[in-house]
Amino acid sequence: MAETELVFPSRKRRNSPGKQKSPIQIAIAIAMAATGWSDLPAELLTDIAGGITELADIARFRSVCSSWRSAAGHAAAAPPPQPPWLLLPSSPSRLFFCPREDRIYPDLRLPRPAAAASHRRRRRLYASPHGWTLAVDPTDLAASLVHPFTGATRPLPPLPAFFAETDDLAWDWSPHGVMASCGEGLLFCAADPPAASWAPIPALADCNASSINYAAGEFFVFEEDVCRTTVVDAVTLDVAGVIPAPAVELPSEARLVVAGDELFLLVKSKWMYLFGDDVDFSKAFHVNHRSVDPAWQELDGIGDRALFVDSLHGFAVPTAGFGNLESNTIYSVSSKEVSNRRPTTVNYSVSAFSLESRSSKKLACRLNGREMAMRGEMPSWIIPSLVEG
Repeated sequence: MAETELVFPSRKRRNSPGKQKSPIQIAIAIAMAATGWSDLPAELLTDIAGGITELADIARFRSVCSSWRSAAGHAAAAPPPQPPWLLLPSSPSRLFFCPREDRIYPDLRLPRPAAAASHRRRRRLYASPHGWTLAVDPTDLAASLVHPFTGATRPLPPLPAFFAETDDLAWDWSPHGVMASCGEGLLFCAADPPAASWAPIPALADCNASSINYAAGEFFVFEEDVCRTTVVDAVTLDVAGVIPAPAVELPSEARLVVAGDELFLLVKSKWMYLFGDDVDFSKAFHVNHRSVDPAWQELDGIGDRALFVDSLHGFAVPTAGFGNLESNTIYSVSSKEVSNRRPTTVNYSVSAFSLESRSSKKLACRLNGREMAMRGEMPSWIIPSLVEG
């Protein structure tokens, strides 16, 4: 696959206390002041690129000139683990928020629709933690996979007509294909070879999926109304296991988080607004889904990890090396409509819920107080990557 360019747009801003240039921005400035852009030895450039830890900084490094781009080839192909970003469904441009930089990027490398298909500007984007987004046109249900960090696009067959009857959508991507649902029953579209249409999964015909997560060769289909998790082999689509609900009062509001062999279940009273500013999970559970007869066990903490949850997915990130991520914490995003505005605008905020203190706080960041035009989708977490596989 041909290599594509990723250039993060620069933005002038006033200098302010606490807002410092990143190490790579400083290195670039020093190098440009001391020599020409392409006069530095290739070995030195490669060493510098190998020490870059931020995906945005790798992109900036690669955008200087062709020799710098070549030197950063390995860094782009295998960057260090990245903290999640937020895909914000603002209009007319999607916005991507990098919490670590406290910076908002418009559109990134999202392909622009052709003039003849201008209605596709209204397509909805649903992020996966694995770097891809599912793009769906609500007018004709045309679907595709779009990689916002590289600009790559992979066409998918149109979704069935009944997907237009609801705003609910659950999905995730694997190297073997895409699984999707708009409630009852699940569909699969194989990737190799590409399928001509979506096919139902008979074993899950009665499954009322609220979320789908993929990890390590398996899909995890969660039914919130009964707190049941079904593990599905991503290749054969056979049911590999079913984990029934823990001892909680049903119906409950819940989210499933996938972290390798371990699953987390976050549950709260149905009377409490899910993931709002006053987040208060009543219980948290974990289970090793590969154990014999897996059963949920209540837990008090998750150690040096952070959980990221939204209406589509839940996943875990080690906090080591990420100075602005708090361990034993659940990060979520909420939205609030701004009243008396036309067109409708919305304000997004990020909340951190400590499993130790069982308290929530709203993070101080550039999102707070910023109003955005509202779209049909919900905000979702995505792990930035320059790798499409």
